[in-house]
Amino acid sequence: MRVTVSLEIDVAEERLFWYSQDYSRRLEWDIYLADAYLLNGHTKAALGAESFCKNKSGAVIVSKYISFAPPTHAAVQMTAGPWILSKFGGTWRFKSLAQNRTEVRFIYNFTCRPVALAWLIEPIVGLVYKYDMRRRLAAFKRWTESLA
Repeated sequence: MRVTVSLEIDVAEERLFWYSQDYSRRLEWDIYLADAYLLNGHTKAALGAESFCKNKSGAVIVSKYISFAPPTHAAVQMTAGPWILSKFGGTWRFKSLAQNRTEVRFIYNFTCRPVALAWLIEPIVGLVYKYDMRRRLAAFKRWTESLA
């Protein structure tokens, strides 16, 4: 299942890219997470780096950067997470529209367990994710535009 949310933000593409991948500041804007940090001594997001993200409900996802191309996109793939997710990946995409205007796209791809009930579970999980993604992206917009 794939869920996508996008929003235009009045900040330059490169600045938005680095704000979105800065785990030292992630909790300043990310209303969904209770904890977020990089693992294994990484201090900056990069290809191969792993991250730990715990949402406010207590669910944890550990993911690894599988693509990292500043300032246009970054993608992670879950390496450990809640039982209901057999696969999960998230992508940030940034497209410059003007000098200080950028389209930011947040994409989730996931597969739920049990496979026999995925047809029922995935649309529900997708709706919940889409709701949370919209709120998170709106919070990211407010935060980044306030810094600009």
